[in-house]
Amino acid sequence: VIDTDGDGEVTVSELNKHRWRELVRETQSRILYLAILVAYFVLPSVSRSIFKARMCETFGISVFDATARRSYLVADLDVLCSPDDDEFRGLDAYFWAFFALWPVLVPLAFLALLLWIRPAVRAQRIGPLARACRFLWRDYDPRLLFWEVVDLGRKLFLASLVLFIQTDDGSSKLLRLVVASLLSALYLAVLALSRPFKRDDDLYLACTANLLLACCFISGTVIQLCESADDMCKTLVGFESARGASEFVVVLTVAMLIASLLVVLFKTVSAVRMPTVRLTSSGRPPVLELSPECHFHGFISHCWGTGQDQTHTVVRQLQLLLPGVRIWLDVDNLDDVGRLEEAVADAMTFLVFLSAGYFRSFNCRRELYAALASNRPFIPIFEADVAKGGASIEALKAECRENCVEAAPAAYPNYSGPGEMLARVFEEAAPIVWVRVNAFQLESLKAVALRMLLHSPFYASRPAELADGVMVPGQAGPVAFSGPVTILVCRGNVGVLDLSELVKTAAGEGRGSTASAEAVTAVVIRDAEEALEGANAAPLSGHVVLLLYLNEKTFLDPGGAVARLVQVAMDRRIAVVLVHEQDPSFGGVPFRNFFQQTPRVLLQQPYKLFNTVAVPLYPAPEHRTVSLRLILTSMGAVPCDAGPLQRRWQLLRRRIAVARLVRRRPAEPQQIVQP
Repeated sequence: VIDTDGDGEVTVSELNKHRWRELVRETQSRILYLAILVAYFVLPSVSRSIFKARMCETFGISVFDATARRSYLVADLDVLCSPDDDEFRGLDAYFWAFFALWPVLVPLAFLALLLWIRPAVRAQRIGPLARACRFLWRDYDPRLLFWEVVDLGRKLFLASLVLFIQTDDGSSKLLRLVVASLLSALYLAVLALSRPFKRDDDLYLACTANLLLACCFISGTVIQLCESADDMCKTLVGFESARGASEFVVVLTVAMLIASLLVVLFKTVSAVRMPTVRLTSSGRPPVLELSPECHFHGFISHCWGTGQDQTHTVVRQLQLLLPGVRIWLDVDNLDDVGRLEEAVADAMTFLVFLSAGYFRSFNCRRELYAALASNRPFIPIFEADVAKGGASIEALKAECRENCVEAAPAAYPNYSGPGEMLARVFEEAAPIVWVRVNAFQLESLKAVALRMLLHSPFYASRPAELADGVMVPGQAGPVAFSGPVTILVCRGNVGVLDLSELVKTAAGEGRGSTASAEAVTAVVIRDAEEALEGANAAPLSGHVVLLLYLNEKTFLDPGGAVARLVQVAMDRRIAVVLVHEQDPSFGGVPFRNFFQQTPRVLLQQPYKLFNTVAVPLYPAPEHRTVSLRLILTSMGAVPCDAGPLQRRWQLLRRRIAVARLVRRRPAEPQQIVQP
């Protein structure tokens, strides 16, 4: 709302005026949308009615002379189709007027409209006019934005203009069918070569529909030949009679319909399962709208020495998950290093990939100052793996305090010092932890995509659509056990008790309150020493697993109780679930350390403890959720939406795992020797 009188306050009158202008603008946009929509849908039927008003049919007028024929208007058989007939001449004038108005001017108006908005659509700056006619162009590649008009012309020709061919007796001749078949085949070839659709499944569906249409015209030609004369049917087509040709055409049509339905079904299922970002609230792809002053959705800033490979992965994966997203990347878009500040201002968001040495880079600091000057939203992405060029948050903050000390930098003369930079990079929003492992990488990318969408102009006025976040078909969803489960834990395994409680809580995730309580109750946590070696221990029930938490203290407990209990569990054919802590503050160490900490007997036959893949446990909330779901899956849980077949398959996998334990069970227990 603008303060129109300049008094520094917005009055009720000014607020009402603003609301009235918004209402008028919204009403005009809706009226324009409805007008375009109605014109688009009624154009084929109105055009066909116009052509039918001039269609004539020939009749014989003498039983003695077969060549004596006369044409009459189909719509009114009292009107003679002849230039000498005054009424027909009057109708002819009306016909050409309506022909110019509907089949000619309306498609041309659509074409002019699409060409007018084409620059804005290609730049992804969607205004009211482009939004009103979105249904005409949203499915097509911006370079072929006008393809709907081309397809509309094809429909008009096949439904209406074809009636101009042999206007008197064309319905009983072959020429119309031949022309229609040729046009359909030509359009199919152009469609396959130009590939105007954004999505491949739309292209496959359009090609299938046009192939089916061309086959129908060819089948109609066969029937027309066989109905004219039996000898011609046998000579040219190969059927004895018109009946045989008709039966062949019916069978062929049914087969083509079935094949088309199968193709549509397959492509629909593939499109639903396509790993692209969708809105959780609606299941639809997000709208990637750009603000008027920008040409990119994001600018990604990184240090070449420690973050180049990671940022390339981030950008390429985002381009796959968000088709149509534009992210400025140096190897793709950098032409002049002296224009970095302009490139930052040309993007809606500023993605900062934080790795060791980032703040020491002069060009990285130039980009940071430009982002501050342009007031771009910061989306920090944090590389935590030191082996991959990462550093701790505290080390990065110290690096920022040490290097971001320029006084009045050229790109941002109002810079107040490292405190401002720390606030924007680290405190405005929590940095997104970058994890490169499969399902965890997807969670990092989803977090980046969600923050980019939150800052887009389209969702700025529709925050409710992003309230539930985003999802990707096939992502790791909630899982649950199909029966009772007993989780064994070793007291000497530091941290495993807390982890087991998290796992138990996660077992009830994704179900109703009653079902969740039942799922949690079905999971029992027991002390491994009491359950496996206790004299009066209660018998184990349900599916039994031993949870082993791998951290810096694993297998280093006094007396070696953890190693002994792991060996006893494996001797008793109890599956061992390995969980590898990734957070150094909770004892996370590289996996190679465990080969030194673990007793040798557990590394050798018949145990081979680390032949089982360990589930990584990450600290970030979104990654920890995935870790817990993977832990439950390794314990035998199945997705909450799994059907009977998937549950049976999971049961079979569990039995196979037990069979492997039976095969590797030793004849007699071996003595554990501490490393």
